[in-house]
Amino acid sequence: MDMEIWQQGAQAARAGLGLLDCPFYRAANMPGHTGEPIREWQFKVKSWEAGWHAVADIRNAAPPPVPTIPPAPLDDGVE
Repeated sequence: MDMEIWQQGAQAARAGLGLLDCPFYRAANMPGHTGEPIREWQFKVKSWEAGWHAVADIRNAAPPPVPTIPPAPLDDGVE
């Protein structure tokens, strides 16, 4: 895991960017343009996505249920 790229993904999620905003999905950063091996590119993508998910999954999780207190029985004087 490339921690610098992981941090970039986490920062993108904090900024409200989506998963498809990964910079490695841009044509100029893909192996066909950069000449880097596909495995190196995949490693970068996985690192960025892991950072993005670390923030986005927590933020998008459902909030915990709010405990409710049942209403007290009415005291109408009838026994």
